[in-house]
Amino acid sequence: MKVQGVIFDMDGLMFDSEKLYYQANLAAAKQMKLDYSDDYYERFIGASDEDLMAFFREAFGSEAQVQEFMRLTYQAIDQAIHQGRLEKKPGLDELIAYLEQQQISKAIASSNFKTKISDFLTATQTASHFPTIISMDDVAKGKPAPDLFAAARAALGTPAAETLVLEDSLNGLLAAQAAGIPCIIVPDLIKPTVQMQAQALTIVPDLLAVRDFIRNNH
Repeated sequence: MKVQGVIFDMDGLMFDSEKLYYQANLAAAKQMKLDYSDDYYERFIGASDEDLMAFFREAFGSEAQVQEFMRLTYQAIDQAIHQGRLEKKPGLDELIAYLEQQQISKAIASSNFKTKISDFLTATQTASHFPTIISMDDVAKGKPAPDLFAAARAALGTPAAETLVLEDSLNGLLAAQAAGIPCIIVPDLIKPTVQMQAQALTIVPDLLAVRDFIRNNH
């Protein structure tokens, strides 16, 4: 396939941030003396904060507890960023350089909010490479709904069949499919499921392999 545009997920795809969120969730739950199962986190990788908070309202039984949990979580994330613990995923710089060399359009479509996306891009010195960013501030529904990816593709102005979504989660893959855009999975914390293997365009080990895939099919 000829690739004219690439849409990046952010958390777990561009940056090794999912483990930071997980650690922050654990720390917040411990501080508040709340039960926190690994399953809580895994089921919402790639989903929006609204979906996460709706689940925690039911699990924790109190809106005040949910708000405090999220406040402590983001406090820990901000601290991690300021301590330089947010790392780029292997191959990110090389993939960005290749796309720019080939004049292939790119965008970020993330379930995160604009302020947090900006913090991450600034901390990793990648902000100048992504003038097009679609966040939860811009759409009605997060992943697995198609809104984020559909809006990003519209902003790029590229045909769906000649656009790629790069994702690490099932929620993201389902969102890309719902938007009619081929999706490459680059696994992060969760091993690809049988469903992901069947529905993804391909599954590759890192972003360098994404560069090679585009190069070989461009």
